[in-house]
Amino acid sequence: MRINNKRIDVYIEAIYTLLFIGLIFSIVLIFIPIPTVTRFVKPYILVIGFGALIYCFYKYGHQHVEYSSDGEVLNLKTQDSFWIKYFPQTRVMVDFPKNKLLSFNVKNGFLKRKLELYVTSRRSQSGFTKLSFNITYLSKSEVTDLKRSLNKIIKKNKENNIPNLEEVTN
Repeated sequence: MRINNKRIDVYIEAIYTLLFIGLIFSIVLIFIPIPTVTRFVKPYILVIGFGALIYCFYKYGHQHVEYSSDGEVLNLKTQDSFWIKYFPQTRVMVDFPKNKLLSFNVKNGFLKRKLELYVTSRRSQSGFTKLSFNITYLSKSEVTDLKRSLNKIIKKNKENNIPNLEEVTN
């Protein structure tokens, strides 16, 4: 199964563009004050406001999510649609054999949704590693499809006598 939310890239680009235009015009207002604008709000407050919005939007997490469970390998890739052009190292890509998947958990926060995958690992003392991904920008149907696909993989692993998370931790 493949899940890809590339459709939101256009909206993310537009939001970042508007925020940067607002930041640039706020900086210009510092050097060339327009009385009708500066009478209501100080340019420094606008610069701080737009800068804070850009920072918050960046810290909110990666928007673009690609998931593929075709074949024997599970692939998951997340990236920030806007910043990837300037900082390619911000891309998060993970692929591992399906039989290493122990469990998963989807955590719904106030404004954020995260996918936590528990994967067997020889490098870890506990025997498993937790991988976390931001899936906030996936639609409800895409999250449902993702859960269904991961449950199918875990069910197949149990049929093949591959231990689950509870067996590894005990």
